[in-house]
Amino acid sequence: MASLRARHVLGAALVTTALLAPLGATAASARPGSHPPAGGDPRVADVLVPIGGGYETDTLEAFARTAAARASGPTVDLVVVPSAYGDAPEDRAENLELAGERTEQLRAACESAVPARFTGCTARLAVLLDRADALDPANATALADPATDGIFVLGGDQGLAMQVLAASPAERAVSAATRRGVVLGGTSAGAAVESRSMINGYVGDLGPAEGLRRGSTLLWWGDDADLERGLATGSRRAIYDQHFHQRGRLGRTLSTLATADEHFRGASPVGVGVDYGTGVRATEDRLLSGVFGQGSVSVVDLETLRATHTWGGAERTLSARRILTHLLTEGQTYDLGTRTLTRLGHVVRPPRATPWRAPAAPGRGTLVVGGGVLGSPVMVDVVDRARAVRADARARLVVLALGTDAPALGARYAEAARDAGWSGTVQVLTRETLRADSLRGATAAFLVGDDPATVGADLAGPRVRDAVTDAVRRTPVVLTDGAVSAAVGERWSPTARPTDDELEDAGIAAFRAGDARWRTGLGLVRATVVPHLAADNRWGRLYGSVAVDRHDLVLGVLDGSAVVLGRGSASVTGESVVVADGDEARTWTSSNGSIGAANVVLDVFSDGQWLRR
Repeated sequence: MASLRARHVLGAALVTTALLAPLGATAASARPGSHPPAGGDPRVADVLVPIGGGYETDTLEAFARTAAARASGPTVDLVVVPSAYGDAPEDRAENLELAGERTEQLRAACESAVPARFTGCTARLAVLLDRADALDPANATALADPATDGIFVLGGDQGLAMQVLAASPAERAVSAATRRGVVLGGTSAGAAVESRSMINGYVGDLGPAEGLRRGSTLLWWGDDADLERGLATGSRRAIYDQHFHQRGRLGRTLSTLATADEHFRGASPVGVGVDYGTGVRATEDRLLSGVFGQGSVSVVDLETLRATHTWGGAERTLSARRILTHLLTEGQTYDLGTRTLTRLGHVVRPPRATPWRAPAAPGRGTLVVGGGVLGSPVMVDVVDRARAVRADARARLVVLALGTDAPALGARYAEAARDAGWSGTVQVLTRETLRADSLRGATAAFLVGDDPATVGADLAGPRVRDAVTDAVRRTPVVLTDGAVSAAVGERWSPTARPTDDELEDAGIAAFRAGDARWRTGLGLVRATVVPHLAADNRWGRLYGSVAVDRHDLVLGVLDGSAVVLGRGSASVTGESVVVADGDEARTWTSSNGSIGAANVVLDVFSDGQWLRR
C-alpha cells in the first residue's frame, strides 16, 4: 500500500515534531495478516467521539476536553493509533513520521484546551502500523497504561486499520481501556472503526453517484465470525459514516441501512453521518450529544416510522418510504436506544408521515423533469413519448438551450434526440434566435440549460420566460433538464454547478443556511426541484428548501433520472428520485451557520415507480 502522503490523506505536513514513543519491538515471528481466534469482552466503549474528517484545531480540542472530563490528572494523557495509515514496509518510516506530527498536533491542541487544574498534556504514538505490530503485546503498553485518558485513531483506510487490529492484543487493550472509562475518538477512518458493523468504502469503481444501488457499498458486519468488522468496543446501535456532507454520502447510508435492515431482520442500526471538521460525543452507546466543529451531524432512521424498502430498476436501486432524518447541531441530543431527539430540553415527537401529493403536469401534455439526462436512457423514453404523439416527417422537435454555451448545448441535445430514434425535424434555438411563436405547434420541446446563473439571466427576460411557460403548458411532450428543471419549480438556486475541484466544498456548503441564495421559480411544478442531486453533491439542498418553506415538497433528481408528470400522475424514469417531505419538520440555523433539522422524511423511488407515499 502506498504511503499516506502519496494518498493525500493527511495533507500538508506540520512543522512541529512529535514525540515518537515506540511501545516495543515488532514481533518478528508473527506473520502479517494472520488472525488469532476472535475473543474478548464485547462491551461497547463508555464514550466514543467520532470526527468526520480532518485535524481541525477545534475538533482536536473538543476530543481533548472530553478526555479531560474523565481524567484524574495531573496531566491529560493521550495515545494515538495510526493503524489506518499504510502497512507497506517501504513506507513505514514516512508513515511513522507523519503519524508523529499528528500526535504532536493533538498534544498541542490538548494543551490549549484543557482546564487549568491540569499541568498539561502528553501524547504518545502507539506503533501499530501492521499486523505484526498489533500482535506484539509490547506495542499495547500505552493503551493498557492506567494513566491513559484518551485513545485517538488517525484517518486513512478503515479496512486496513481493522486488518491490523482485529482480535489482536492491541484491540483487546483498547477494549479494556474503554471499559475503565478511557475516551475513544478518531477522525475519518478513525470514526468509521468506532461502529462494530462498519462501512468499508464503495465497491470497485462505484462512488457517491451510485450510492443508492444495492451492493454499492462494502459492509463489514459486526455479528458474524470473521474479523471483517469495526472495533470490538465500537457501537452496536449506530453505523458511523464520515466526510458525510463533504463527499455526498447520504445516498450510501440510505442503502446501507436498508441492507442492514435485511441483515439484522428488521432491526437496522441508526445511521450517523459526521461531516468533515465536525464531531459528536456518544455516551454508553446511547446518547449523542455535544455536536462540535464546523458542520452538522446527520441521523438516519429506518425503524421509527417503520420504513419499507425494495430494490428496483436495472441497477437494483433503493426504493424506500418513510425514512426519518434529522440534522443535529449544538444543543440537541439523540437517544440511539429510543431513537428520540431532544431540542431545547423538549422531546421532539416523530412525525405522522401522512401521504403527500405529488405535482402534476401543469398543461395538457407530459412534462419530463430531468436531473441531467443527456446521454442516458431517459432520452429514449422522452423520444418514444414524442413519437407516440407524432412520428412522421412533419413531427417537429424544438430544442431551446439557455445560458452559457447555449448553441453547443442545444446541438448536443439535438444529436442525442436523433440517436434516441427521433426521425422528425429538429430546430435548435437560443435566447437570441427565439421568437414569440417559435415553439408553437411543436410535437416536443427540450428546454435545457447547464449553468444556473446564466440560465436565470435568460429566464429573467419576458420573451424567454413566456416561451418556456407556454411550451410547458401547450406542447404535447416537454423535457426540462438541468438548471431549467430547477427554474420551473417553486424555488431554485442560482449557485453555479461545482467543478470537480469544488465538489467537496460544495457538498459542505449545501448544508449551510444561505448558500443556495434561493430565488422564486416559475412555479410550473408545485415543488422545489434539485437536479444533479448526487453528481453535484447537492443533498443539502433538500434540507435548505425545507428550511425556507416546510410545506413545499422537494424533488431531488439524480443524473440519468427524471420525474414524468402527467395529468394527475407522477412517476420516475431512469435510476432514482428522492423526495424530501418537511411538512412536520422543524428547522433552525446553528451558531456555525449549519442548517439544523428535525423530522424531515425521505422517500426514495426507482425506475418506473409512481411518485407517492
